[in-house]
Amino acid sequence: MTYLQHDSSPLQGHNSRRPILASSRLLVGAALLVGLSTWSSAHAQRQIKIGSQAGGTLAWVLYGIEYFGIDKELGLDVRSQDFASKDATRIALRSGDAQVVVDDFLEVTLLRQKNFNVTAVYPFSLLTGGIVVPANSGIRTVADLKGKTIGVTSLTDKTLLILRAYTRNKFGFDPQTDSKVVSASSPLIGQLLDRGEINAGIPFWHHGARLTATGKYRQVISSGELLRGLGLPANIPLLYIVARNDTDPETLRLFIKAVRVATDRMKADTGPFWNSLLEKGLYSLPDRTQLPALRRQWEAGVPKSWSSKDLNNTLLLTRKMIEVAGADVVGIQRLDTRAFNTSFRP
Repeated sequence: MTYLQHDSSPLQGHNSRRPILASSRLLVGAALLVGLSTWSSAHAQRQIKIGSQAGGTLAWVLYGIEYFGIDKELGLDVRSQDFASKDATRIALRSGDAQVVVDDFLEVTLLRQKNFNVTAVYPFSLLTGGIVVPANSGIRTVADLKGKTIGVTSLTDKTLLILRAYTRNKFGFDPQTDSKVVSASSPLIGQLLDRGEINAGIPFWHHGARLTATGKYRQVISSGELLRGLGLPANIPLLYIVARNDTDPETLRLFIKAVRVATDRMKADTGPFWNSLLEKGLYSLPDRTQLPALRRQWEAGVPKSWSSKDLNNTLLLTRKMIEVAGADVVGIQRLDTRAFNTSFRP
């Protein structure tokens, strides 16, 4: 507009071609405005709504995306909302309040059976953790668990189901019937071990990392070693990024890229990010000396690949769990592989 005003003023009153020139310039100006509008639209931020379970590691990664400015780098507007439980995130997913959540590989099949139009599009976390005992315990191998009391977060805990398949295959006993399995919250398992009320525990991976970091406890066997003992690779995904089927594919692909970039930067961080995460209250540690162990365990759970081979390994694991525990305990008759999409890669 400044250019037109400056050029047109000398032409006033003595140039008969002024209307033609002004018209041409207006056309050029309009074309520029259209071009700028198109450029702005193409470079506008893509918005995506994420449902995060309070206390879950998805919140860590979402904070990483914000902390490192990855959302701005990629032109992504991440709208996240915390929910109190997994069930709450599933309701948000169904209603459209969230387009993306994180859930486990069995639940994706269950959601589809309940007519949730969702798909698992990328692995978020591998099966990690393991069986923990007091450092001075006489339990040295998995075989020693026979007849002992084992604390678990639930009878459908994936590591427990894998342990059952492993012990039946290797040692001819099932902890569910030949040992005593009791349910306890993950934070409580350490206290029960201290009091001698249980002999071994299968806490969530981060609680297990904290327990072993104190030196008062040790890991008898990891989930990865149990998987290898069943002839499966150790890097089978447990949790997936699950999206509504009506989510824009390119926006979803961009979010997956943001997750990958964030995890890489979180792994490379020398401390400021992790200290900030604790200060923000996204995770609470009773002793900050446990942070290195927590980080190592988290890093061990970051997936490195996503292909039909990974999905096939998940299918084989599901079959083994159903074989040993039954469909009623596992919760599904079979894994619905159509609920997974391996084409989404950053």
